Amino acid sequence: MKIYRPTYLKEFQCDGKACGSRCCRDWRIVLDEDTRQKYLSLPADDRAEIFQHVDEAAQAFKMQRTGACPFLDENFLCKLQLKHGEEFLTAVCQSFPRVTYKLADEIFLQVMTLTCPVAAILILLRGEPIDFETATELKARQVFDFTEKISLPAEKFLERQHAAIKILQRRELSINRRLAELCEFFGEKTSVPVDFDAENHAAALAEIFGETYDANLTVDRKNQLAETFLANRKNILAQLRRNFSVVLENYLVNEFAMRCYPSAFAGDEAFNCRVFVTTYRALEFAAVLTAISKRRLTVEDFLELLCALNDKLDHSRGGMEAIKNFAALHDAEVFYSIMIEA
Repeated sequence: MKIYRPTYLKEFQCDGKACGSRCCRDWRIVLDEDTRQKYLSLPADDRAEIFQHVDEAAQAFKMQRTGACPFLDENFLCKLQLKHGEEFLTAVCQSFPRVTYKLADEIFLQVMTLTCPVAAILILLRGEPIDFETATELKARQVFDFTEKISLPAEKFLERQHAAIKILQRRELSINRRLAELCEFFGEKTSVPVDFDAENHAAALAEIFGETYDANLTVDRKNQLAETFLANRKNILAQLRRNFSVVLENYLVNEFAMRCYPSAFAGDEAFNCRVFVTTYRALEFAAVLTAISKRRLTVEDFLELLCALNDKLDHSRGGMEAIKNFAALHDAEVFYSIMIEA
């Protein structure tokens, strides 16, 4: 077995007290069949204690009114794990925040999601470039099968993904230049130079922002947000790239691997690259608005923004659908003019 993964994975240690066990609240915790069978093997009293908190129709735990998992104790620890052991965690609980893809028989890609604050700090605040290694032991029971989604043999896919990540880690280049080179690497080179269309850039991002945050914005409100972004973007983004250049790089690298680009979504590599770039621009839009609201953007503010955006993209269909729709509607030249700035 071969597991391709960032070296930071072996450094991760879950710490519920550091984040208030954020992963144990406000989302659906599915009870997989393997774990269900383990629960059924327990003595009658233990079975009754567990299944009183199971929604049989939804095959998931019934969350408390506070949004917390019914098995989360006052010390931010899991009662199931404390009483029965780690193997009695559901597959999703045992695996999170790891995201694991099966690329071929015995070949896997494993990364961590930024929706976990502890993982986000470990990933984003490291000064050295994210590096990758090969492991032989798979420590996650929830695995997404991508064997039918990647068009290349697994080893070739990983080589291509690694080459793209190396582009994102070229620190002698600006973030904008790295994104342009990434698009060109995946076949998005235009035949003539394209001027950046700042107004359409702002308008597109305002539309995506509304869908991502379920804001139900009026046309006037979206226009207002676009104008505010347009008036402030250059100064704030210059500060963002100066103060958080390594954080931005780590974010881009982790996102590219974590969503299994360039095969994250149905479509060719060029389409997937457009989705990736547009997602990053949506982050810039949210960061500019946050900086205006808070008057300045601290490291803590920025990490919280990254975690919140990833949470929205992972658990709210609107934002990612809006991003994919935008990427699908434009040819290379138009896309470059709206999303790639020199």
